Amino acid sequence: MNIDQFKDKKVLYVEDDISIMKSFSTILNKIFGEVVTAQNGQEGIEVFKQNKDVSFIISDIKMPKMDGLDMLKEIKDIGTNSPFILTTAHGEYDYFLRADEIGVYRYIQKPININELVQALIEYKS
Repeated sequence: MNIDQFKDKKVLYVEDDISIMKSFSTILNKIFGEVVTAQNGQEGIEVFKQNKDVSFIISDIKMPKMDGLDMLKEIKDIGTNSPFILTTAHGEYDYFLRADEIGVYRYIQKPININELVQALIEYKS
């Protein structure tokens, strides 16, 4: 897999678990040119407003203050064509129905498999 094609891209990564965010951000920094992060949905919206040039948005679903789906809906309403990749440790059907309505590109089960993520990125670019 050639990940060099993402070196000039920016990703927004939203995750409420600080240790997961730090460790996975390190991995994302090896793939993307820039990684901007937020710890909940409300913060994710604010970070997006300052970084509307993100190429991908990767977000957890269940977070305090605002869940990932509500955040993604608001970001979509603000205006973006960036694909949304949701990460989840849960398989709740209601979340997947809402995600489908919003137009989520892909779901990735936690713990995140980096090969699965890279494959999803490459498939989107194809």
